[in-house]
Amino acid sequence: MLAKTKIAWAINETTSMKRAAKLLRVSYNTFKKYAKMYELFQPASNAGIPRNSQGKPIELERILAGKHPNYSSTKLFTQLIREGYLAEECSNCDFDEYRASDMTKPLMLDYLDDDQTNKELANLRVLCYNCYYILKMDRVGVDIPANVKSFQKAIYKAFSTES
Repeated sequence: MLAKTKIAWAINETTSMKRAAKLLRVSYNTFKKYAKMYELFQPASNAGIPRNSQGKPIELERILAGKHPNYSSTKLFTQLIREGYLAEECSNCDFDEYRASDMTKPLMLDYLDDDQTNKELANLRVLCYNCYYILKMDRVGVDIPANVKSFQKAIYKAFSTES
């Protein structure tokens, strides 16, 4: 059984009911049951993502300002497209077609300086897979397997004009 004083303390120490339950190391449902019993349960009324004056999520601006260098590139890419910071097309060749198999565009986020912790907007661009490997092949460190190298040599010999 949870004491009323413990529940009141946890609510005052945290910003939400879920965090108060976590602070007390009990399940949310157990916390909610006792908080309602003691008439202390106060769910948050201001749910949602905090936004700045332009309507952009503050979190994204903090990421672009370098405050979260280890933020997921995949999530960042999705947010940048959704919020309109980057266009959903290749910035090199303007490719923007959907794949029929999954109705997504084969695009990826590229870091101009190859440092994935530098998430400044000026360092980011969108590339299709073809442009990414054409532009970054030497820096990406893709090793060509030996059997592919021998195949490339055989093709070159078969189609070379020299005798």
